[in-house]
Amino acid sequence: MTHRTLLVLGLLARWAEATHLRPSRIQQVWDVMNQISVYSWENGTRAEALLEYNYPSLSPISSSSPFPLPQNLNTDQFSQVYDLAHMTMQNRNSSTSTDSPFQGATLLPDGAAGDPASLGISVLLANVSTHNEQVNGIGYGDAAREELDYLLYDVPRTSSGAISHRADQAQLWSDSVYMVPPFLAYYGVLHNNQSLIQEAYTQCSLYRQALKTDNNLWMHIVDGSGFLDYGCWATGNGWAAAGMLRVLATIKYSQFSSAMQQQQSDLQSWIEEILTAASGYISKNGLLHNYINDTGTFEDAASSALFAATGYRLSTIGLTNAHVNMSSQLLSAVSSKVNSTGFVTQVVDPLSFGEQGKASPEAQSFLIMAYAAFNDWNSTGRAGSGDSDDDPLGNYGGATTIDRPVELIIALAALLWAVL
Repeated sequence: MTHRTLLVLGLLARWAEATHLRPSRIQQVWDVMNQISVYSWENGTRAEALLEYNYPSLSPISSSSPFPLPQNLNTDQFSQVYDLAHMTMQNRNSSTSTDSPFQGATLLPDGAAGDPASLGISVLLANVSTHNEQVNGIGYGDAAREELDYLLYDVPRTSSGAISHRADQAQLWSDSVYMVPPFLAYYGVLHNNQSLIQEAYTQCSLYRQALKTDNNLWMHIVDGSGFLDYGCWATGNGWAAAGMLRVLATIKYSQFSSAMQQQQSDLQSWIEEILTAASGYISKNGLLHNYINDTGTFEDAASSALFAATGYRLSTIGLTNAHVNMSSQLLSAVSSKVNSTGFVTQVVDPLSFGEQGKASPEAQSFLIMAYAAFNDWNSTGRAGSGDSDDDPLGNYGGATTIDRPVELIIALAALLWAVL
């Protein structure tokens, strides 16, 4: 093989590795996300993706503090998130608990006690902007308070005090760390309630105590009866790490930041132990396996996108750059799994954790979050990135192989030149 052939093959390899979506393709991912999100946790995750990508000034997961919220906040300033809050109120279960003096009621009817809380921050923002405007006879703020009371007083708890993810029994799912504690923390900041923020931290701690394994990854479902999952499900670990990061960022930018330094330090340590443990299992294709430490399971783009977002966000909020290269590797690989219609492919079935599915609403949201995080990281100087030769996203500034036909023609012509 000639020297120039080796040179061109090297260029082709670099070109193939630099997988990064153009804005037009991200818009397709966005459109699919909006089209296929149905269940409470899917729309809660979509609300967070919308907030982070389009309205970062209202999200703690950015490079600047959202607190205190603008006194003149109006719904036009976060219209897509407000629309989700309004939809939630229209579909809200109007019945309240019959045995609780706190009159708690969940935001949406759901067998999962934790999932509806994922929409809580959007409802809180709607309350601030509309001054407790009523929808179907109840105000946004009143609905948020009833959701809070439902979680604190009506939902079953384990003997340790961990709030159950299920409404019918005390059972812990790693998913719940993304759904419940961020809502508790955000509510606490807006209502100047440090005890509530402490409760958000405590719930993260209790879930970690119950779910963490010796290899620093988390089990998926423990306690209670019926279906249990002691495996280290990748998306569940992503939910846990990203949820704790949202709590950490909320505390960091709150009025209680200086008084809660130890809580922030703990949360960062817990997040990083998950990311560090997972990094050793990334496949040669740049993805995490559906069960992280079970390399016999399929490679999953959904969880990989959420891990990518979390690693970048640790950098953008000024905590550590140690995980940005891992994030770039994962984001590059996930981007290569986006098809021509904007669907993220090679994803876990959201309703059947051990099986590969055809589509995943949360995968769409995770990828939007990952690009929101990447854009923030990129615009603030790409802290922690090494030599661009080691950066899978390279300097292409937004293209996938499917979006670079001209570059492909040039590359193939160069290969032909080398061979001839």
